[in-house]
Amino acid sequence: MTTLDQATAQRIVDRAMPVIGHSVNVMTPDGIIIASGDSLRVGAMHQAARQVAETCAPVVITEQEACRYSGTRAGVNLPVEVGGKIVAVVGISGVPDKVLPFADLVRITAELILEQASFIEISRQRRHQIENTVLALLNGEAVSDHWLKQLSIDLSKPRIAVVLEASQPHLPWLTDITSLARDMERVEPEALVVQTPDQNVICFFIEKSPTDAMTAALARLPQKIAASVSAATGAVFSHNLKACYESAEAVLQAAKQRYPIPVRAHYDEFPLATLWRSLKPSWQQDQLTLALRPLLNHPRRDQYLKTLRTYINADGDIQRCAEQLHLHRNSVRYRLKGIETLTGWSPFRLENLVFLYLALESNRQTVQ
Repeated sequence: MTTLDQATAQRIVDRAMPVIGHSVNVMTPDGIIIASGDSLRVGAMHQAARQVAETCAPVVITEQEACRYSGTRAGVNLPVEVGGKIVAVVGISGVPDKVLPFADLVRITAELILEQASFIEISRQRRHQIENTVLALLNGEAVSDHWLKQLSIDLSKPRIAVVLEASQPHLPWLTDITSLARDMERVEPEALVVQTPDQNVICFFIEKSPTDAMTAALARLPQKIAASVSAATGAVFSHNLKACYESAEAVLQAAKQRYPIPVRAHYDEFPLATLWRSLKPSWQQDQLTLALRPLLNHPRRDQYLKTLRTYINADGDIQRCAEQLHLHRNSVRYRLKGIETLTGWSPFRLENLVFLYLALESNRQTVQ
């Protein structure tokens, strides 16, 4: 149901008075003046307005009749209807013959403004419901299919998440998530936009490639802000917004350890590192760190680490690794043997190489 507030009522007054050149009042159905061209009248009782609301009919008051109604002046008072219900009364002060031609104009103006306010409030409530529902899903809570259908959220469609993270605190888009969401959903009707407790913004899209999804998300931000925002896309899932978000968040954190901020990263760039980070390892992390310790404590650690990284990036191809390091292939083999001796894990065996890769990823801040 539409409710009348003081700010909306004042908008009606401010919009109508410059056009008609007469003082305008807006009253509640109970007859309280909540906005007026004469600020001294705000808060006063307008008896004629109560009669208008009760009878659903205009009341015209002449100078001689004004004394019959408490708190009134000469003029015309009309009911304002929205959705078939009287939600306000508007009055125009002045000689009835002079103000009557403006009566319908003021009434229609009031109804349009109230309908717009009602639509904005309904949209705000729906946005709040969607955000709370999506956040509940991200927390692993159960949400009924009936409620999802009411909100037009179809989880069966494959979705991809884009996580946006501000590199600077207090950016405008962090405090205006509703406007961002409304703008996004205007061009992407099935997009879902929420803000997490840690202030990151997540955009969920359907039927978009990682690049297109990231472009669509960043395009809704002002150019200067977008340039300073880190963004990452995750894997595609259906029936699982939680996995969409967690994979994108893991990509973002993995990318931030590799590249300078702001980053732009996709899941398919380093899926193994993303999957490992998503597991949130505890004792596993300790085991990987323990395996690297002899290497990290060695005087030639930087040489060994660079060789191992290059070897992994070369997909285990010694010749490619040697070319990138400008070394002979035997020199590369010698260094890799040294890594095996120090760690006990052989770069020449696939399972061992994966272990070393995870050890590097898990300790990337230490081994930079």
